[in-house]
Amino acid sequence: MTPFAEPIRTPRTFEAAIEEVLAAIARAHLRNGDRLPNEGDLARQLGISKPTLRQGLRVLERSGVLAVRPGKGGGIFVTSELLPYDVVSVNVGLETENVIEILRGRRILETGVAYEASTAATPADIEELQRTIRLLRESAGERQRFTRGDAMFHQALAHASHNRLLVEAMRLVARQLAPLRDMLLRDASDVDRMVDVHTRQLRAIRNQERVALDTVLDEHFRMLEDRFADSLGQTWNTLFGAGRARPAPPFEPAWQKLARLPGDYRARAG
Repeated sequence: MTPFAEPIRTPRTFEAAIEEVLAAIARAHLRNGDRLPNEGDLARQLGISKPTLRQGLRVLERSGVLAVRPGKGGGIFVTSELLPYDVVSVNVGLETENVIEILRGRRILETGVAYEASTAATPADIEELQRTIRLLRESAGERQRFTRGDAMFHQALAHASHNRLLVEAMRLVARQLAPLRDMLLRDASDVDRMVDVHTRQLRAIRNQERVALDTVLDEHFRMLEDRFADSLGQTWNTLFGAGRARPAPPFEPAWQKLARLPGDYRARAG
C-alpha cells in the first residue's frame, strides 16, 4: 500500500510537517470530510515524533484545513477542498513567534533552576543527574531513547533545586519543548555533544562554578536555538539576538511550489 505521506528530508520541524501534509492532501485529491491516516501512522510516515506532528496539525486546524476529532469515530479530517496557503502562512508565522518565545523564556527559567541546583543539590541529586547522563550516552543515537534521556536530565535538574514551583515550571517547559526535540538528534555526533554539554553542566553545578555554568548553559541553549533558526533559513541573531526583527513566513518557496499543483488545490488570492 502506498503511504499517504513521505518522510521529511529537511530538518524535522512542524513547518516541514505542514508542507508535506498539504502536499499529500493534494496528491491524494482529498475532499471535504475525507480522513487522513491516524496520528501514529502519519507520524511514522513523516519520520517525526507525535508532539511535532501535533504542532503542525494545530496550525492546519487553526487555518481551517483540518479537523482533529478525539474519541471513538474520531480522527484527522479534511475540512476544506481549497487549501488557504495565505492563512496557513500567517498561522505558521504566529506559531514560529510562539516557539521563539518559549526558547527565550526557557533560557531565563532553566538558568535560574541551574543556579538554584548548584547550591541546593544533595549527593543523591548529583548521582541521579549522573545516571541520566549515562542513559543518554547509551541511547546509541536511537531517537526515542535520546530524547527521553535528555528530558530525564532536565527533570532531575529541576528536582535538584528542591523548589516545588521550579519543578512545576520545568514540567511546563518540557511539554512546550516536546515538539522541538526532533531537531536535537541528526547523527551520532549529537549524542556525544549532548553528553559532553550535560557532563560539563553537572561539573559546574557540583563545584558551584558560576562562570563555567554560564558558559555551558549558553552552549546548551544554543544547540536547539541554532537548529530552529537553521530550519527556517534564519540566523540565531535574527531570531534571538537584541533588536531582532519579526521573521518572514518561512514557507514562501513551498507555497510557490504547492500553488503549481493542479485544480482545486491551487492557492487562491483573497
